[in-house]
Amino acid sequence: MKLPFALIFLTISFGFLAQTNHGNVYSWNEARLANPDTIQAISFEKIKLDSLPKELWQFTHLTYLNLDKNQLTNLPEEFALLENLIELSMSKNKFTFLPLVICQLPALQKLNASRNRIESIPNQIEFCTHLQTLDFYDNIIADFGSGIFKLSELKTLNIEGVMYGTNFADDLKRKLPNVNVLLDPPCKCLN
Repeated sequence: MKLPFALIFLTISFGFLAQTNHGNVYSWNEARLANPDTIQAISFEKIKLDSLPKELWQFTHLTYLNLDKNQLTNLPEEFALLENLIELSMSKNKFTFLPLVICQLPALQKLNASRNRIESIPNQIEFCTHLQTLDFYDNIIADFGSGIFKLSELKTLNIEGVMYGTNFADDLKRKLPNVNVLLDPPCKCLN
């Protein structure tokens, strides 16, 4: 009697682990065999992609997309078709700039672009009016632009690992008084 109970418990527990706030997260191999209208979350994590498959644009009901740990350097214009995307994770890729097409995602609330080589944040990010969390941890951002300061729903900005001077840190906190800004101590060498 104990064994069947244990198996049921493990099955239920595993089911909860395979879900996010967006439902089940499907691998690309699983998702491409399913009806695109039934899939809300896909992970491409660690499959060494340097571009996204064209079939992805059929998944217009996606609310979560994980592109972590690939070889991506840009996102195509078709990415804007994923207009229901709420959460996008694209950490540990090879982006040197934040693709402008991301700024065309009106529902986006959480963006993880950590551990890339992003040098600037486009002003157009202001069009992601529902952004609440921005993670730029361990990038080389030299230009934050002005759009980030117009995000009225922004609650958390992570720029740990980004080099900046004390003047910038003070200015950033003044411009984003209601945002939890995560940052390392400033480098006095950059003043």
